[in-house]
Amino acid sequence: MLDAAESAIRASGPDVGLADVAAQAGLTRSAVYAAFTDRNALLDALAHRHARLIVEQVVTIAGGVDDPAEQTRAAIGTLATWFEDEPELARALSAHLLPVAPAADGMVIGTLTGILVGGFTSRGLDPGPAQTWAHALVGAISSTITWWSATRTISRDEVVDHLFLLIWSGFSGMDTPAGDAPLP
Repeated sequence: MLDAAESAIRASGPDVGLADVAAQAGLTRSAVYAAFTDRNALLDALAHRHARLIVEQVVTIAGGVDDPAEQTRAAIGTLATWFEDEPELARALSAHLLPVAPAADGMVIGTLTGILVGGFTSRGLDPGPAQTWAHALVGAISSTITWWSATRTISRDEVVDHLFLLIWSGFSGMDTPAGDAPLP
């Protein structure tokens, strides 16, 4: 049924209803309602599927590239590529990819927190900020990529470069105590 939902969204845009999904799947609306209580439940399940795919790609990148700067740029590029390759799905699912409850980290933020803890620890840095950084990174990247995918006022490479420079400058200051950091 999730495959049918993806096909319906790709064909008709992000506002498809459960009737469209049922038609795409060759099912009755009642069959779709038996699996999903409403459209939001369907979009949540579909967002979970895509979050898992994005996380798998980011984890593969983190495990296959030794340079943290390259890991960071590639992870940003992964999300930009998903928005570029799946514009209708991205529009339909972007609000469902982030955690709903403030106390819930969700799959993307939870995985990124783990990656950051490992990176900070391996460099002898305090891993305490990892969860805060994960939330900030996901917020900044998702907000910017959402804006970029709607406006396309700059190229994909430019948006990835801008995000990378912003994020990497923050990472490069991690070993400087806050009181010793130079003011801009």
